Amino acid sequence: MRHLLLAGAALLALSGAASAADISYEQPLPVAPAAPAGFDWNGFYAGVHGGFGWGSGTKDADFLDSLSGGLFGAQVGYNFQANPWLVGFETDIAYSGLSDTAGPASIDLNWIGSTTGRIGFTYDKWLFYGKGGVAYGDLEATQAGLGSDSKWAVGWTAGAGVEYGFTKNLTGRLEYDYVDLGNKTVFEGTPAQSDVGVTTNAVKAGLNYKF
Repeated sequence: MRHLLLAGAALLALSGAASAADISYEQPLPVAPAAPAGFDWNGFYAGVHGGFGWGSGTKDADFLDSLSGGLFGAQVGYNFQANPWLVGFETDIAYSGLSDTAGPASIDLNWIGSTTGRIGFTYDKWLFYGKGGVAYGDLEATQAGLGSDSKWAVGWTAGAGVEYGFTKNLTGRLEYDYVDLGNKTVFEGTPAQSDVGVTTNAVKAGLNYKF
């Protein structure tokens, strides 16, 4: 009888140990928290920008070397992100106050815009990019006694900038652009006929809303 009791006690002890092992085994392991997702730059965006430009204008042999003024405009674009790289395109247009006067002649850059490709490097909420493409602008030449003559000029632009994501939809940027609009002939068929052109540097700050 004593042997039977000891055997039963041993069986109960083994059964309890096995159950405890099963309970310990079935408990799920703690799951590490997921790493935070990086900022998503993909998609369409639109925004506004403002800044200051300076450069030079030409009117035949007369050199206008202090072209300067403010600008304010808007832009739309699209980004495609393949971490950590980004490619995209953008179109912008701005009202410009850049102008200069030399004696009886003056040059005004009334509007300036561009259509460019962008390539950049992303680091979480930061985007560092370069851009280049076609630039266009409304050049207006004024000559005493003849009035003014306005022409749209087409040239090229290149620039670079940095952009930061404040929220998942709102980003801010700081950008530098160089623009060369080439030359256009104004006052054709008059004694004042001449070629005018503008090159500018511009520093711009902007905000974008990403859809």
